[in-house]
Amino acid sequence: MSRVLVLGGTGSIGRLVVSRLRELDESPLVLSRDPGRASKVVGAEVHVVRGDLTDARSVREALVDVDMVVMTHGAPYGSGSYEAIDYGAVPTLLEALDGREVRVALMSSIGVTGTGGSSREILDWKRRGERLLRASGLPYTIVRPGWFDAGASNERHADFRQGDETEYGHVRREDVAEALVQALRTPVALSRTVEVFSVAGPPREDWDAAYAATYPDAPGSPDGAHDRPGLPLGNEPLTVQADLRRWATIR
Repeated sequence: MSRVLVLGGTGSIGRLVVSRLRELDESPLVLSRDPGRASKVVGAEVHVVRGDLTDARSVREALVDVDMVVMTHGAPYGSGSYEAIDYGAVPTLLEALDGREVRVALMSSIGVTGTGGSSREILDWKRRGERLLRASGLPYTIVRPGWFDAGASNERHADFRQGDETEYGHVRREDVAEALVQALRTPVALSRTVEVFSVAGPPREDWDAAYAATYPDAPGSPDGAHDRPGLPLGNEPLTVQADLRRWATIR
């Protein structure tokens, strides 16, 4: 049995991740600023600890005996907290780990390599979180979901793509959660960045084959396999550049 810390465990995807981990006899742990409320959301049988994903000390305490981490966190749209939450949770996790290695599955988003659009700010910060996780040397899988809640009832088959070229496509929340959970259980999923969509067909069962059919990220690259040319690292905010210099050298 693995001990899995879920950051963002009370969100719509996080709750599904927690539930699925329990079905697979794993031991999920949820970090929350309000454990009482979180227990009502994820169930009283799930271990919830008080903490904040922007506070390295509380994350460090939650990581005791943890083997794996799933990151499904995200700031509310329009909140303006994208740097602190969508990006900030990644350097906070690295600081909390202090060089210890755990496997990480990070939920990001499609469209992070694009330009323009009303969601550009949040997508830029998600891209920066991806880049820092890749540079950290931690064993990782990055899952970029399509748009939620827009599919037909017969579209229940998770479909992986790469290159972030399709910025419009929908996905069931259950498929996103399953892709994250299976990333922790599938050795070939390591060092991969995938977009996940839902297409017509039965629920996917061959997750090993699905991940094996994708390409790993190029060693040393800040971006995912087949991504369009990314923003030069020297054009990222100075705080991000400083984090990359700091955490890329811890291993």
